Amino acid sequence: MTVLPGPGTWAVRRMTARLSGLLVVLTSPAWLVAAVVQHPVLSLWWNLLALAVVGLPAVWLVVESWRVGDVRPPAAVLAGGVALCLLLWPLGVVDVPAARSGLPWLWLIAPATTATLATLGSLRVSLLYGLGTGALHALVRVMDVGGAASVEFAVLEGVLLLTLALGPVVLVGGASRAAGRLDALADEAAAASAEASRAAAALGTRRELDAVVHDTVLAALHTAVRDPGDPDLPQLAERALQTFRSPGPRADDAGAGDVGRLLQASLAAVAPHADLDVREGPSVPGHVARAMADAALEAGRIARRHGGGAGAPPDITVLVAPTPDGHGLQVTVRDDGIGFDPSLVPPQRMGLAVSVRGRMQRVGGRADVVTATGSGTTVRLTWEPAAPADPADPAGPAAPPGAGPGKGTGAGPGAGPGAPPAPRTRPRR
Repeated sequence: MTVLPGPGTWAVRRMTARLSGLLVVLTSPAWLVAAVVQHPVLSLWWNLLALAVVGLPAVWLVVESWRVGDVRPPAAVLAGGVALCLLLWPLGVVDVPAARSGLPWLWLIAPATTATLATLGSLRVSLLYGLGTGALHALVRVMDVGGAASVEFAVLEGVLLLTLALGPVVLVGGASRAAGRLDALADEAAAASAEASRAAAALGTRRELDAVVHDTVLAALHTAVRDPGDPDLPQLAERALQTFRSPGPRADDAGAGDVGRLLQASLAAVAPHADLDVREGPSVPGHVARAMADAALEAGRIARRHGGGAGAPPDITVLVAPTPDGHGLQVTVRDDGIGFDPSLVPPQRMGLAVSVRGRMQRVGGRADVVTATGSGTTVRLTWEPAAPADPADPAGPAAPPGAGPGKGTGAGPGAGPGAPPAPRTRPRR
């Protein structure tokens, strides 16, 4: 399986391509002039060979670097051509006295050629090529056809040639390795993010399933064990079956009336004597409407089961209405029962935590519970569309619901038309 390079590796390859073309362009005046000056001392076949294996690949490499294409093929051909011409230099010289007076012009292009081999991505290949061409140049230089230089001077030239070439090679090689490591880290981070997303989705599905099982299946089983003759038991059982038969929530928008119809369809089973009041309100996403209806049904079931204590079930009212600012939707479930102390609720109880608060949190809403022992309970489910803050607004961001009188849930004077009255609360002693 072919593994495509990452963005870091591609960036280094583009940089290397441009650098290779720039080196050839910058050094070309020197070696082109020297090649023209020295061509009379060389045979025709050698000059044609040099044009074919050095001149044309150099032009090819410059063009590919300008296009930011793949410069590796022309770089390899150019490196091989320079080595071949340097190897055949002694055979191509036809005027030995004239050749002794100058330095072979290939010395001027060899460093750039070695540097272009960095595009192959192998420091070892570039190093071996640099050592080979340096040694071959030193060998030619001590010959009469190469200038008859002393051994020490020829070796010094070969080392200088290698040093000039390896600077760009080491730089590009280090950048390539660093880019490869960064790409590997990016791949690991992407894999970890994908795994985290899958885990979050699985956790959300599990929590939703926990809420559904708690609301329907456990409710029906609890009623069957506690009171097998309860007239509501068939309805509870049918609701549990219907929950698993029905498809998932719709993706289209739903209005307050749709939430009311969802509630009305199942409210008789969980709280048969509850009063339902549905007022005109804004549209919400379909999955939000389903979540609000299910959370309100669970709040009503909790109120009926626990709100009356050992006596008769409390009176329950359910109001579906817009939020005070008219942008969101609010479902309020209120009972006049005995209330409770939230701090005394065992952590293993999933009713409020999973089926009410958790369900609203998963769709971007919230559930506020106002209660105290002996004063009844109000569960207020609120969903509002997210709106970006306006930095140019001198008044600053809007106050959160419930932050002051007449705002949010209507727990104060001037809460606005249609808002439910504030419940009675009693401070905990």
